[in-house]
Amino acid sequence: MISLITTFVTEKIVAILTVTLVAVAAVPTTLVLTTEHQTDEALQQQAVVLQLAEGQQQIVLVKAVKKAGDDLIVKLQNAETSCNTQVTQVVTTSKINPGKIQSQLAQAKTEIHGSVAPFIAQLQKHEDHFAHLAVITPEDEEDELGQIQLIGITALGGTGTTGVVTVTCGTVVIEIQMVIKVIVIQVPVVVHREGDD
Repeated sequence: MISLITTFVTEKIVAILTVTLVAVAAVPTTLVLTTEHQTDEALQQQAVVLQLAEGQQQIVLVKAVKKAGDDLIVKLQNAETSCNTQVTQVVTTSKINPGKIQSQLAQAKTEIHGSVAPFIAQLQKHEDHFAHLAVITPEDEEDELGQIQLIGITALGGTGTTGVVTVTCGTVVIEIQMVIKVIVIQVPVVVHREGDD
């Protein structure tokens, strides 16, 4: 009896296995066997690719802000140079020896530089801060570019407005012209009285 049961069970197991193999072979599927190690490596590679893409985007955004800031710094430096040239021309076209007003000329150039330097420092601070942010989005870039543009309008002026540097330059030129006029007026006058030698 035991051998009959064993034979019956063995035949049924073989029959079930045969049917199962035929069913699996009949269905066109691809069976991919992965280990946990392979899956972790694939996820790590995907994470590295995503980090590289995000890093590239951040580099592009930082470069855009740096370029806008540097361009404005160049414009400010050019404005300072232009104003210094105007002041120097006022002195050289006058009939006064530039040596007589050298201290006023140095003071004027210091005042002009003093009006430009804070804006350049502010731009460099913005560029540095933006470059060191951990996460940068396109919205952050837009905000930073807006702040740089606001600095430019404040410093150099915009449509219908006058900037701080422009006003300072005009004021300094007028001050130098007044100093030149004062020096010209201070020409000694010799008065002769009758009877004096």
